[in-house]
Amino acid sequence: MPSPPHSDTQILPWPANDARWWQWLLAALGFVALHAALGRAGFFHWLIVDGAVFTAMWCLPVRRWPWLFAATIAARLVGGALVGIAAGARYEFLRYWHGPVPFVLGNAAEPFLIAAGVLYLRQVRLSPRGPATPERMAQLHVGALIAALAVAAKDLAYVASEGMVGDVRSGLVVDMVPIGGPDSLELLATFALKNLMGCFVGIMLVAPFALWLASPARRAGSARILRAALRWLLPAMAAYLLLSLRLPGSLLSEMLRLLLLTAVVVFAMQHGWRGAALAVLAASMAVAIEDHFGIRASNPIRLQLYIAISGAMGLLFGASMDSLRSQAAELQSAMDHGNRLARELSNAAERTLQAEERERRRLAAELHDEFGQNLTALQTRLKLAEPELVAAGRQAGTDGLFDIARTMRQNIGRVLESLRPAALDEIGLYAAIERGSVRHLAEDAGLEFETRIEGDARLLALLGGAQRIAAYRLVREAVPNVVRHARATRCSIRLRINRRHGDLYVFIDVRDDGIGGARHLRPGNGLSSMHDRVLALGGRLHLQDLAPGLRVHALLRDERAPSFR
Repeated sequence: MPSPPHSDTQILPWPANDARWWQWLLAALGFVALHAALGRAGFFHWLIVDGAVFTAMWCLPVRRWPWLFAATIAARLVGGALVGIAAGARYEFLRYWHGPVPFVLGNAAEPFLIAAGVLYLRQVRLSPRGPATPERMAQLHVGALIAALAVAAKDLAYVASEGMVGDVRSGLVVDMVPIGGPDSLELLATFALKNLMGCFVGIMLVAPFALWLASPARRAGSARILRAALRWLLPAMAAYLLLSLRLPGSLLSEMLRLLLLTAVVVFAMQHGWRGAALAVLAASMAVAIEDHFGIRASNPIRLQLYIAISGAMGLLFGASMDSLRSQAAELQSAMDHGNRLARELSNAAERTLQAEERERRRLAAELHDEFGQNLTALQTRLKLAEPELVAAGRQAGTDGLFDIARTMRQNIGRVLESLRPAALDEIGLYAAIERGSVRHLAEDAGLEFETRIEGDARLLALLGGAQRIAAYRLVREAVPNVVRHARATRCSIRLRINRRHGDLYVFIDVRDDGIGGARHLRPGNGLSSMHDRVLALGGRLHLQDLAPGLRVHALLRDERAPSFR
């Protein structure tokens, strides 16, 4: 389970609560060194140090922020002093700053302003270990934007305190002009946009990797993504840099710089938001290398804005792709589970049918053996006693007893036929329908009866016992319904059997031209029995009104049918 956002669980390695002062000092000095190294890696398009500070705050409990604030302020003081020494600056406040206000704005305010975005993430309970859904990714963007707006406002206040603003449209701060002079408003807007996008890009380049590394589940598959980056992304960036360095400042170079970010979309589609984060970082590094060699975009603000928007959209798109893949996997798992349950239910139902058929067979055998033998003995004794009964003037009584015995034998025969259709084993499914009791019942009722088979009739011999009995009983249920309720003149039965992908499929089609319709059938008309028997074998049963008449259409499948040898 992900850790609650307001818990004391930290993501980054940091001294424990009982650590000594020198351990805390070493951790702070290590962050100062990291801050300085990232500051050297910064360039026009990103403020990577702000991304590092934002991510560190996000990954650490609030109680440890003071050490982080102190380390950040110390790093900015050292960095500002080194820049001042290198530039030979001599100002009135501590030698390297214009005054106390620029000193505070340039060094002390930055971490507190960045904390505003992190506090928003804590307010919405977004933890690095939490789910990386599209909604959560959007909240991360909002937190980064809040921090970037605060930093951009601070930077505007900084230049306002100095009273000068520089032209950054060429990628460098040049042509310092007084605030309030010509073009100063445009320069201030450009300066604010540059710093806003720089902070936002810096955060979005670093923070997603905290999401990536904080959860073991998201670290899974990292090797595959990195291999894909080495195989496709790195060569693409190298080819881009080669062309860009050979054609500096050309229109083709500008177009390639914009097309470079299509890798974000491709990697987001293939590898989700983790691939998008890696692609945005690679594209930004390629532009940084160009900047290092003095090759700058003709409109760097537009390129910076394009990087920010494309990166943000790539992360959102990648998170959406991951969410869709996760939902598809869950759906597939649910479908597989449902299919397993369906197979288990079908197997259980088939075992129940088989047990029922065994019980029917046992009862049929007992009826045949017990009642049949006793009835035969009764008829034999009546035959032996017939002369004596006739001589005694009891001919009428004798005939009545013989009629009762014959009726009992016919009734027992019908019961035996319903319990265990012996014709199935003796002459097969088609012949049992074509020449058996079903035809006799229909013809005795005056119906024109027709039976035909389609497909490979030899496959009927391979049909399983449960499916064969189910097909026969379905016909035995459907035809009596036609005789009793439909007032029909004609009844037709069509069997079609074929093999698909190794399974046998049997289609049973019973039609009549009577007055009955699907809406008139009641469960007592055998419909429930037909439906349950077909469904238990994983089949389908459909009823369709005809003009006139009714169609009963069933499909049975035998997955374990053998093949011809």
